[in-house]
Amino acid sequence: MSYTIKITKDKKEAGKIIEQIEKLFSNSPFVSIYEDETGLSDEMEQELERRYQHVLKNPHEGKSWGEVKNGLLNR
Repeated sequence: MSYTIKITKDKKEAGKIIEQIEKLFSNSPFVSIYEDETGLSDEMEQELERRYQHVLKNPHEGKSWGEVKNGLLNR
């Protein structure tokens, strides 16, 4: 059985917690500590957040998924 503990980097205490866990379990063969990779750069995440906020503020702009799908199917 394995467990996952997610610690969000953007929290001030995160670095301290990770450091403490590494000290406690650094010689343990059954504990692995690694950074989760999202595959997105910080710039990409910021851009996605910017676009998401734009959609929330302007819900009537653009097309719905149904409209886009119909347009693709009717080509």
